[in-house]
Amino acid sequence: MATEQVGISDNIVSATIAESRDKPNKKHVLARLRDWQARVHALYDAVQKTLGSDYAYDRSGNQESAEDMVQRVRLDPAKVPKLDILRIEQDGKAVATFVPRGLWIIGANGRVDVIITPRSGGRRLFMLIDHSLPLSSESDWRIVRPSDQLHQPPFLPERFGELLE
Repeated sequence: MATEQVGISDNIVSATIAESRDKPNKKHVLARLRDWQARVHALYDAVQKTLGSDYAYDRSGNQESAEDMVQRVRLDPAKVPKLDILRIEQDGKAVATFVPRGLWIIGANGRVDVIITPRSGGRRLFMLIDHSLPLSSESDWRIVRPSDQLHQPPFLPERFGELLE
């Protein structure tokens, strides 16, 4: 089974499939969006704390969800919690950007794309997938390389600096 190969629990797969089939309501969608915002911002806080003052951080870019669930409940855009986009710079040059891509994903409790611009040049893309259950208020971030989506080791903020080199 594919879920066993990548370490995704059957619980998150079942929960996200059930949620996609259920008729959504505004209260539930708003609760999920607030939880998503808190988890994403806690992720950014952990990365910033780990990297420390050797880097500059810009969280002024925001985005709000326009996903299907938000549209289905006709949630007022003014009520949709905004998510920061985290830009990390060193010596005035961008070295990484964290961009929230989606909350409602089968088999995940959200996805954040990480674009790294190493000093050596080029760009690398990683995905952070949260394996926690919806509304559990906890995160289980896994790092995924697009070239090897079956391998999803835990994302450790304390090791993130290694990806920037």
